Amino acid sequence: MDTSLFFASMQGLLNIMHFEIWLAMLVGVGIGTFTAVAPQGLGTPLVYALLLPVVIKWQPLTGIALLIGASAVSAICAAYLPILFGIPGGAGSQATVLDGYPMGRKGEARRALGASFMAGGMGALIGTLTLAFSVPIAQPLIYLLGSPELAVIIFWGLTMIAVLAGREPLKGLIAAAFGLLLSTIGQQAQSGIMRFVFDQVYLLDGFPLSIAALALFGIPASLNLALTKIGVEQEAAPLKGSLLDGVKDTLREWWLVLRCSFVGVWVGFVPGIGSQSVDWLAYGHAAQSCKGAKDTFGKGDVRGVIAPESANDAKDGGDLISVLLLGIPQGTSTALFIVTLLAWGFLPGPEMVRKNSDLIFSIIWIQGISGIIGTLIGFVLANQLAKLAEVRYTFLVPLILTFVLLGAFSTNRDPLDLVAVVCFGILGYFMWRLGYPRPAMILGFVLGELFERYLYRSVASYGFAWLQRPSVIILLILALGTLALTLRSRREEKAKTESVLENRRLSLRFRPGSFLTLCFLAVFALAIAVGWQWPVIAKLMPVYSVAIPGVFLALSQLYREVTAWERVEGERSTAYEADEVFDTRLDRQTEIWRTLAYFGWFTGAALAVWLLGIVIGLPLVMLLYTLIEGKESWSVSLLMSGGIFLMIWGFFEYMLETRWPPGLLFS
Repeated sequence: MDTSLFFASMQGLLNIMHFEIWLAMLVGVGIGTFTAVAPQGLGTPLVYALLLPVVIKWQPLTGIALLIGASAVSAICAAYLPILFGIPGGAGSQATVLDGYPMGRKGEARRALGASFMAGGMGALIGTLTLAFSVPIAQPLIYLLGSPELAVIIFWGLTMIAVLAGREPLKGLIAAAFGLLLSTIGQQAQSGIMRFVFDQVYLLDGFPLSIAALALFGIPASLNLALTKIGVEQEAAPLKGSLLDGVKDTLREWWLVLRCSFVGVWVGFVPGIGSQSVDWLAYGHAAQSCKGAKDTFGKGDVRGVIAPESANDAKDGGDLISVLLLGIPQGTSTALFIVTLLAWGFLPGPEMVRKNSDLIFSIIWIQGISGIIGTLIGFVLANQLAKLAEVRYTFLVPLILTFVLLGAFSTNRDPLDLVAVVCFGILGYFMWRLGYPRPAMILGFVLGELFERYLYRSVASYGFAWLQRPSVIILLILALGTLALTLRSRREEKAKTESVLENRRLSLRFRPGSFLTLCFLAVFALAIAVGWQWPVIAKLMPVYSVAIPGVFLALSQLYREVTAWERVEGERSTAYEADEVFDTRLDRQTEIWRTLAYFGWFTGAALAVWLLGIVIGLPLVMLLYTLIEGKESWSVSLLMSGGIFLMIWGFFEYMLETRWPPGLLFS
């Protein structure tokens, strides 16, 4: 290791030797543990979106300790829901359901949890060590990257987002293009042109990313809780067995842990794949390489828990390699982490390696220590955390709605923030409902500014000759080749699926999902019409690079939806399923009524905040929700509402000195 990097690593360790940093890290670990164990709906992206407006006012290392502490432990403790309820605890724990839940039903829940904790802790340690050793290896190469190469790497990441859409790569590309287009709203720094502002002062700086992230993930997440009514209509598997048996299983399968951990690191590092597929890749690898897996996987084999959990936890190290060394986010959480670093004045990527290498090693130390603490918490508090997994939705839905509206309104304290969060919430619901990947849109939103900056620098410095640089040509070949292989594999999957359909026919009809595709098509067409008269420098990104390709992508997707194959009996073709599948196992009428009721409460809460102010309006609506929708007692409802009031008034307004607008009726 270079001497300067050794001293940077030691300085990074010394930087975190302060009480407030360790306290923030422990609080973050506690938050991450709660969000990992609590019923489906809470998660790291939502936590980051909620904490973002708060931590940017703190000292950088203290805020980083809180965020990294929350994310590092979230994957380690995410196995409770898959094992006890048979539902994913997050994007990276879907495969754990296949063997974890059968083990829980057979009375081996504690054994499965023990294997999960041990495999997760080992995977997190391997990922952190890989991250630490990658800094001296990558440093000489990073110095060779200029704006052209970085622009192509970001393009590569955006094309790889297609993988997030499962069998529908076009939906992933459309969502990413829409996110890129949103990132161009506001005044362009290079030309001063107002783009897509439409004479609205609110849009001068574009949409706040925190509002978009809160609504896109928080609203569908809490709606999912309201639809499934976890804790009321679903019961957990019995917590039986021995944690020590799971530890022994994991140590016996150390070679599997090592292999799957490196799968996780690689998936985390490669742009765009991320948590949506890491567990399935590791599970598939284990199913193909483990002896006797064909007969036991899916029926309660502990190796089916060890493989995805070790890969999922090691992935965080790969994520941070890309974030810290290249400045490219690998998911929603890392995208929001980059936004936080930018707010503190740090530019992740080559510049951060050159100027803030000690901060990089501080993050590595925090990541490793948080993973160890999270593993110990899992073992020590297994019984207590299992009880936390059974928290009723009647408590979680009001909390999530409170944090969503609180986080959105605290951004600018502008009533239009409420309109924005409602609109993004509705968009997030339809994207979730119709299989459009929301992480792809958020990644496009975050990467848009960086991509345009590097694209502008490349054109300004070299003209279009930057496309002739050998390194750029190689990266473009890799990016386009990866995209072509992805599209080919998805086409083969579709052909294989349709080949087993008997009595199939070509159905030419307009499907409900096509409405959202038409909306995206209309937005891209409007962007072309509005931006066509701008100077080339202003429309290079939104028109030429995004809107025009977006039109062709939307038209292609619309054609696929209108001309889908289906069974003669009228069953929907499986060729259009995505990784982000909407499946509540409810009949259509129940689903519709619960959805309408939820959005009625959500819109009513936003309206109450606008009319009465957030200090009075939000606790009042949450009191009514807990009483009427949740059917809780008056004492429980008043306790919940009082806690929300104390948090808004006592913590934010009194301690943090946040001045909330009084509301329309009191102004």
